[in-house]
Amino acid sequence: MKSSTFFTLCSLFISIFSIAQTSTELFETESHNSANFTDNGVIFNIISYSSTFDIQANYPNTGWGGSANDNRYIDNSSSAAASASFGIRTTSNLFKANRFWLFLSNTSLNQNVVGTVTVTGKLSGVTKFTQTKTTGFVTSLGSTNGYTLIDLTNLNGQNYSGIVIDELQVTLGGAYTYAGLDAFTWVKDTGIVLATNNDTKAIKNKLSIYPNPTRGDFSIQASESSNAELYDLSGKLIKSMSVQKGSNAENISELPNGTYLLKVNSETQKIIKH
Repeated sequence: MKSSTFFTLCSLFISIFSIAQTSTELFETESHNSANFTDNGVIFNIISYSSTFDIQANYPNTGWGGSANDNRYIDNSSSAAASASFGIRTTSNLFKANRFWLFLSNTSLNQNVVGTVTVTGKLSGVTKFTQTKTTGFVTSLGSTNGYTLIDLTNLNGQNYSGIVIDELQVTLGGAYTYAGLDAFTWVKDTGIVLATNNDTKAIKNKLSIYPNPTRGDFSIQASESSNAELYDLSGKLIKSMSVQKGSNAENISELPNGTYLLKVNSETQKIIKH
């Protein structure tokens, strides 16, 4: 009972001090052909699974910022192909995807073709949601410069905007071989995914930190080798560590006293330095 109450209090504490910030990336300051972008202090990598996706900046006024044309976006103009697929992934902060706009066509930029778009959210490589959109696509330039809104608050009647992920993957199907993505709206999360009361035992078996609170020296007991990341309560990455299966000695004496969050894979625990 005490253990359950402790984790409940931790969850409430983290919820209070977590900072969720909504941001829309328009890519207007990003470099042409770049395979990453930075928004609200977070670096996102553009992962090309099939076809090559990167920042496109060669065709002014062919993007869509949600209310007007803009100049830069993610696309695969150099390698449009069937089943094209890419991901937007970050390793510094978890996030929630809200909405984005897609220009969809075949290789000849003909939008009046039949295709599908599958949107998948992942966390540490595990699929948290996936949904395929088959209708409702824009087929001409019209009022949105040819872009279709993909709204994760209501995608095929489901709301996925509250699910914490570290990667958003987009996969084309049917006759769609080209995609341009713009106006990516997302919510910055501090990387906090604490267990529910029912998961307390599993967390304790996989990851433990002692002593906690600590004056600087502590040990991480991990069930497998992995990377560990230490964040402050604003979600800023403070330190990265490599942990091995078993006991790992660490030290944070150089850091100010306070509360930090240690993330190992999809598990996050609070650590207090005093």
